[in-house]
Amino acid sequence: MTMAYLMLYGDGWTQRWRIADENEMAVREEVERVGTDATGRLPVVDPGSDAGATLVVAWAKVAAAVVLDGSAEQRDDSAGRYP
Repeated sequence: MTMAYLMLYGDGWTQRWRIADENEMAVREEVERVGTDATGRLPVVDPGSDAGATLVVAWAKVAAAVVLDGSAEQRDDSAGRYP
């Protein structure tokens, strides 16, 4: 089973979020808005509860974003904000 992860990079911060299979294409389309004045609402998976959540992103504050493929066998303990 494969999964996808959203990586967001800003000035001094990084975030990683798991994406449910059915939401991967929507998130990939939103990533195209990096650096614009738009605000995005991205469907992600909360790492603590494994429940769906909505991540609101101010794309002007994001320097780079990428969707990475992953594996269900990977331990998912590193989602959320990085210092």
